[in-house]
Amino acid sequence: MSLSMTKIKALFGLKLRLIVSNISLMTAPIMAILYVVFMKSIMQDEAPSHVALISISLGMGLSFSIVMGGIMMAGYPLAEEKEHHTLRVLMTSSITGPEFFIGSLLPPLVIMTITNLILLPLSGASWSQIHLGNFLLITIITSLISLVLGYIIGLITNSQSQAGVISILPMLILSLLPNLEQFNSSLKTISSYLYTSTLNHLITASYTADGFSWTLHEVLLQLGWLVICCGIFFYAYRRQGLDND
Repeated sequence: MSLSMTKIKALFGLKLRLIVSNISLMTAPIMAILYVVFMKSIMQDEAPSHVALISISLGMGLSFSIVMGGIMMAGYPLAEEKEHHTLRVLMTSSITGPEFFIGSLLPPLVIMTITNLILLPLSGASWSQIHLGNFLLITIITSLISLVLGYIIGLITNSQSQAGVISILPMLILSLLPNLEQFNSSLKTISSYLYTSTLNHLITASYTADGFSWTLHEVLLQLGWLVICCGIFFYAYRRQGLDND
């Protein structure tokens, strides 16, 4: 099966315009930026250390951008297309499932990546401390997982409002637990199985003497989440009868 770059490019442009022009879908990146700026301004003199300030502001800011942004920008439009029956029309056209998946995934991924890069200097993090390659790799992988989770929610729901209700719990768990794990050992254990925990490890470990390095657990964690989520998505996609191949 061949992919048409022309169709992917056209779908990319359409999805990008729809997301940017929809203020509700842009809530997550806007909130992420405002949160980091606000926390840095009020915690500048209150945080116990510079590293703690960066962890508090950047950690939650990335959670807003990646978890909330990924689920909302992927799931809500898909649920809305199902609700208005425009997805069925699109799928009965010449666009294949992989073309739809790639063309719809890239616009929010680009927006989230740009937002994540903006958050770094805003939080006061040092480019020399947080390795850019690791930062991009981890944020892109976690963004992809969040986007696929959003697609799954969009496929199993019948309306945008229903997708909003169902997505609340996973967004809270995935974004809050890694940022609260330092206060409770049980939360830390649970958080270690969430793909978002690697974000906090990157931030805190970057300011230690040894720096950040991938562990086998984190590599398997990211790959496991990505493979399982993609598997569930494509299974649900075919169950919905949307693939016209």
